[in-house]
Amino acid sequence: MSKIVLIVVSLFFTTTLFSSTMFTLTGIQKVYPVVEISGNKVPKTAKSLVRELLLEMTEELGIKTNGYDQRSLAVVINERIVGKQILINVRLLLGEQVYRVGQKEKVFAITYDSVAPFLYQKEDDVLEKVEDSMDTLLSKFSEQYEDENKKVQNLSLGKKGFAEALGYETNYEEAMKRAKKEHKDVMLVLVANFCPWCRKFEERVLLKKEVNALIQKKYIPLILNKEADAFPKALDMSFTPIVHFISYKTQKSYKSVVGYNNRDEFIYLLKK
Repeated sequence: MSKIVLIVVSLFFTTTLFSSTMFTLTGIQKVYPVVEISGNKVPKTAKSLVRELLLEMTEELGIKTNGYDQRSLAVVINERIVGKQILINVRLLLGEQVYRVGQKEKVFAITYDSVAPFLYQKEDDVLEKVEDSMDTLLSKFSEQYEDENKKVQNLSLGKKGFAEALGYETNYEEAMKRAKKEHKDVMLVLVANFCPWCRKFEERVLLKKEVNALIQKKYIPLILNKEADAFPKALDMSFTPIVHFISYKTQKSYKSVVGYNNRDEFIYLLKK
């Protein structure tokens, strides 16, 4: 394999397996299972195996699959040529009818997308490779589904309740004074009133004990509503949530994270 092809394949594996996800699985109670295989490298017998694994997972999670439903949970397997190599993509997709913002009619959209690719080798057991990819995809889906659908503490009802529960500051000037006194940088979380990803970030990430312990150890945590609270406008962006890490010496942001990051990603960021 040439160096260029090796780089392309490596980047594909890295970006597809470890990229951030903006998908949420809250409230998924019923799906219509679909399995599609194209190309000639994966035997058609894999279809029954994949469907069986898919149904096992949905049964364990309590997701109904009987009868038809407008929401489809699909496994799509196809081939892609990269240089002289053949890449087999095993993809898990969730498609459903959703409302587009500002419109009354529904559109069909992909609301979950995860892929576990592998390189085709003649000497490999392709069915075994497919099964390994399915194990990766289904484990990832199950973990996120269980995490997002379990009951959470009712601590994120407004900025004040969240701040009191976790010991966050709610005033920019006061936080900067405390940071200077304690020689700690400030971790500013900017949220908005109608931002579901902000609520998710609070409940699924910031409320976790191990996450809060890391934050409290290294930073002065501060949470502000960008629509109501005072803060330097240079820190504002068009998306929420936004997390800024601000130097207590210069009072300037040296690192910003825009959008939702899951627990593992945010822990990695904090430790790094």
